[in-house]
Amino acid sequence: MREKTRKYSSWANGIGAMAIISVFILQVIWVPAYASTWDMVDFALGVIHFDMYQMQPHFPGYPYFILGGKAFHMLVRDPVQALSLFNIFMCGSAVIPLFLLVKRLVTPSYTVVATAFIYTSSFTVLMVNQPMSEGAAIGMMWWYIWSLVLAHEKSHNGYIILPLFLFSLLLGIRLSYLALGIGILMMLYTKWKSGLLKIMDLFVYVLITILFQLLWVSGISMSEGGFDSFLRLALSFTNGHFQEWGGAIGASDLSLLDRMVKLLFVNTIWVGGSGKSVILLLLLVGSFFLLRRVKLGNRHMISILVLLAGSYFLWALFAQNVMKPRHALPLIGISWFFITVMLFSRKRTRAGSLFLILFLLFQVSHTSELLYKHTSEIPAVYQMAAYLEETDQPLVVYTWEESRVLEYLDVPFIHKKVQTYEVFATDAGYYPDRDIYLTDKVVEGFKNQGISVNDFIEVEEDFHSSELIDPIYHDLTLYKWEKPRKGEER
Repeated sequence: MREKTRKYSSWANGIGAMAIISVFILQVIWVPAYASTWDMVDFALGVIHFDMYQMQPHFPGYPYFILGGKAFHMLVRDPVQALSLFNIFMCGSAVIPLFLLVKRLVTPSYTVVATAFIYTSSFTVLMVNQPMSEGAAIGMMWWYIWSLVLAHEKSHNGYIILPLFLFSLLLGIRLSYLALGIGILMMLYTKWKSGLLKIMDLFVYVLITILFQLLWVSGISMSEGGFDSFLRLALSFTNGHFQEWGGAIGASDLSLLDRMVKLLFVNTIWVGGSGKSVILLLLLVGSFFLLRRVKLGNRHMISILVLLAGSYFLWALFAQNVMKPRHALPLIGISWFFITVMLFSRKRTRAGSLFLILFLLFQVSHTSELLYKHTSEIPAVYQMAAYLEETDQPLVVYTWEESRVLEYLDVPFIHKKVQTYEVFATDAGYYPDRDIYLTDKVVEGFKNQGISVNDFIEVEEDFHSSELIDPIYHDLTLYKWEKPRKGEER
């Protein structure tokens, strides 16, 4: 026992342990209370009252995520903070499978510090502290990957049940991680190829996989009026996601090459790898000089991770919104895992070790700075709401998705979501005695419809918050509408 303890006791591992503990404590202390996007409001309202028809939350319901939020809601009154705390503790628990995976590839005296490198990754930690399902899903993803590796290593087929069950929990938290299910197919194929499974066994395990998924699907269906209702919601949501608002390749103006560059170089490297820190990016580039002559063992584990990363890359490229870096989190996490285990797969010189420790300390410092900024900086939508509340004159504000946030904040002024100029022109006519305001997303929408409104708007106020925290609504311009005289309407 003493010998085992000595293996993991080194000054580098001690610093790694302190890094993990420090970041976790700061995550718990600095939990933001803002629901600044449409999806965040959906999740927060789902904690208070679950109703998919009211988009509380939207399809597919994220039942295990909402259940976790409800559990923490008994401890804290704010549903936003409840969801974030569930994320923090779920992702914090992933230190265990991360350590168990890392130690298969890394020199023992670096195992804890390598785990710290992955856990304290700035952008991932920032996203975990948001009331979005990605945080809990990333934590569950590492448990799922560990279970896949464990099932392969054990000859007893009973271990196969574990990844099937954890995959059900993963999809019940975030369905868009469906692409990671290819790991189960690979595991079953490998077991069959090695003679540990017969064809009938494969059918049995596929059936078990389906039954585990039906646990949460059935629960959601019963709460929403049956499988027919659930199917209608599914068809409506998937049509919108892939064809209209979801940012998938069929609903995006970006070319395939632009999407690939955005996903790989912006989302995965610049945002995911360095958290938009030039110093961390330089340290990351510098660390590549330490990767020469690196050979990793445990080839099957590497094959699983490569397959999962490749399948999710294709899924994110074609079916996710590349304008939101959080959709690349599994790709970011697995890529960061590969870099880390290669850096620590063999004993480093004192200079190399000091460089890597410096890298970790800078990362922890940047992560801490982002966490504090996230909890102290007021989102642009909240700033706009506060500004309009202080306006003396009666008003109406026409918005895009910001209306969901204003509804959640229960603001005292009239606000309406509008997408077409015709609807706006008709509706605004009902308020001759009120000031009319429009957000920049509404104005952009009108221009995309071929309507020139420049002659009738003037900038009222600009609001800014962090692009890293909110990539879509970090810059918000509020326009005042100058009502056109008769004959000037477009």
